[in-house]
Amino acid sequence: MAKKTTKIGRYRIVDELGRGAMGIVYKAEDPNLDRLVALKTIILPEDAEEHGEYRKRFFLEAKAAGKLNHPNIVTTFDCGEHEGMAYLAMELLEGIDLRTRMTKQGVTALEAVEIARQVAEGLGYAHERGVVHRDIKPGNIMLNGGGKTKVMDFGLARMRMADHKTSTGMVLGTPRYMSPEQISGQPVDQRSDIFSLGIVLYEMLTGTRLFSGENIEQVQHSITQTDHLPPTRVVPGLPAMLDFVVARALKKDPAVRYQDAHELAADLGTCLAELRGQEAATEPSGDSSRTVKMDAGGERRTEAPPARAIAIDTRLPVSRLIDSAAALKRIKNASSDELTRVPRPVGLLRRVVRDAAVRRLFVVALVAGFAGLYIALV
Repeated sequence: MAKKTTKIGRYRIVDELGRGAMGIVYKAEDPNLDRLVALKTIILPEDAEEHGEYRKRFFLEAKAAGKLNHPNIVTTFDCGEHEGMAYLAMELLEGIDLRTRMTKQGVTALEAVEIARQVAEGLGYAHERGVVHRDIKPGNIMLNGGGKTKVMDFGLARMRMADHKTSTGMVLGTPRYMSPEQISGQPVDQRSDIFSLGIVLYEMLTGTRLFSGENIEQVQHSITQTDHLPPTRVVPGLPAMLDFVVARALKKDPAVRYQDAHELAADLGTCLAELRGQEAATEPSGDSSRTVKMDAGGERRTEAPPARAIAIDTRLPVSRLIDSAAALKRIKNASSDELTRVPRPVGLLRRVVRDAAVRRLFVVALVAGFAGLYIALV
């Protein structure tokens, strides 16, 4: 029987929170500061040459992550090495990751946009400091009960990728959420994180898997070659602006994608305001107020909102004449003759004959006119 770990560095192990290919995550106590932390261990390579390079890279990445202090980023407190493994001491969060939330509880459109907006704010802060995440996915996004969203594992993505390459150098990581340049093995920058967040947003909104495949080659082809259906085509009733935001975040060419995560966050804020509408208790428009779930196979499931929920007006007013998705659809489906035909004006006499109110007004005006003429003549 393996010896149970009770202490790593100065940290006393309280409980095991999870484990994966890279190592184990513990709930631990820091005796120096008398606080609980999440302690993530990373197994170092046994080969001496690889061990030295991996160790050096780990501490560089950990120091970069430790400099990030933002409400939407999990704080890194400490890093170290213990009995052949490296570790990170991080902020311990109460809540669930987005992957679990999407499959078990689902998210509404309002929640999806707010989650993505907060992630974009955190990414924008990190990018300004030269730190690119490289592995944005639902499993690396934590949600707590207070409506706060935090991005996890800054600095660990590069370690994970360095540890999981094929002999040809193809990164295995988490392919479904990679940008075209990342999955093709090209250099990446902050725009790669934006593409990955675009995938997460799309899947939250629609409950469907955006890119998939039986192997890495098929996933790569899907990401680099296939286009997506606009979210409003999958979930009618969403603000039309979300189609624009998602499309720009998911541009294959980084040069025409969002260049700045703060810009993406600002556009998501506009979508959020539209989703909130006037916060009036009216009937829901389309499916935007439904909770969207994703099952294990990437299929979409929706649940009607509870009866007590306040409905959200999701119409995006394009103009005073076009103020709903239904109106936009009518215009799209109309013939050119319907769109160019000018309504024939109704003559005054015809209105007098047809409209009782107009008839009364006409009689009053006529009597007043004759009265005025009589007075003038007398």
